[in-house]
Amino acid sequence: MDGRIVDMTRSCPSPAEPEAMGEDSTRGPPITINELVQLSHIGIPNDQVTWNRVTMTSDKWIAVRHDNCTDLSARRAVVTVLSPIEGTISYAGSTSADSVQMNPRKALIALKAGLRFEVFDLDSKELVNKVKFHDIVVHWTWLNADVIAMVTDTAVYHWNVNTQKSCLPPQQVFVRHHRLAFTEIVSYKADSTLNWLALTGLTPEENKISGVTQLYNKDEDLTQCINTHACCFSSYHFPGNPWPSTVFCVSSREAQDHGKIHVIELGPYKTGNYALRNSYDHLHFLDDRERYDFPITVEISVDYGLLFVMTKYGYLYICDMETAMCLCCTRVAVDVTFSAVLNTNTQGLLAITRGGQVITVDIKKDGFISYLREQVRTAYRANKFEKVICQ
Repeated sequence: MDGRIVDMTRSCPSPAEPEAMGEDSTRGPPITINELVQLSHIGIPNDQVTWNRVTMTSDKWIAVRHDNCTDLSARRAVVTVLSPIEGTISYAGSTSADSVQMNPRKALIALKAGLRFEVFDLDSKELVNKVKFHDIVVHWTWLNADVIAMVTDTAVYHWNVNTQKSCLPPQQVFVRHHRLAFTEIVSYKADSTLNWLALTGLTPEENKISGVTQLYNKDEDLTQCINTHACCFSSYHFPGNPWPSTVFCVSSREAQDHGKIHVIELGPYKTGNYALRNSYDHLHFLDDRERYDFPITVEISVDYGLLFVMTKYGYLYICDMETAMCLCCTRVAVDVTFSAVLNTNTQGLLAITRGGQVITVDIKKDGFISYLREQVRTAYRANKFEKVICQ
């Protein structure tokens, strides 16, 4: 991995405050913010809209484990699966599981109860796979449509739930770095080949939250730890390159109110492409005495060539994939935001707030082109974005 940094000495625009739902801010970037679902309206108590109970692995489903509102004495919890785009409930049933997650692409639901994991097909109502693990799992997630990742205090495992390989137990992939020993694991990401892997943990310290990510290359069995709060992988085709590249995007909160966004092109180098790039830009965070804001999600719109950074307290930063330049930033939610994914229909973001709102944040295309030309003064980026949306 190339360690060079391209220095882009520019500051991020100051964040604008949010306007009313569905309206555009005249001071900030031209975006729309619309509520798709209010979770309390479908029987999910507000006090149970939390990070460990409400999971959104993609824009297809949200899975919620919550108490039975009609029978608070019931010992079994309720699982509700809904489509955030359509606002409809896909499944509701009781469970003894302590956490649930939907497959990002298929109608498969994974349930964890202590050391036991089970995967069911919601359409056929059949058991797809199950396993009893040998150690306590502190974090788990779907990596793709076939693989569930399990993180223990010491190592990371992958479990292929494909029925054709059902006899294989979870396989250890790498050992956790000692720098993550006392962190709360909040994220585990992988590239499409499962060769590049990134495990992220957070640690509360005096007046701040520190983040560290263990980046692991499976082919070379190499580990590197970097200070960052959120990250993601993607395949991106940079202009002038004959071949697409694997990119690693990370966002961090650093000293005082400063942070950074990095776009790192990972190796190996592909013949004919330009040299591997490593670009960054600065982010400016807003705090008050009672809160410390930091990135929770990084998402990439490959179609638009844009990078989205969402923070805990609802600020959205939109950056350029080619240069990492921060184009604009605005506040899109007044409540704590704990989950966000790419909205593949609109190339914006879907986010869940602590208040139970499921919102979609989308770019107003024509207005965004004008904003880039007039406010950010990047004619090249405006022309490129206009060409993309007019295809």
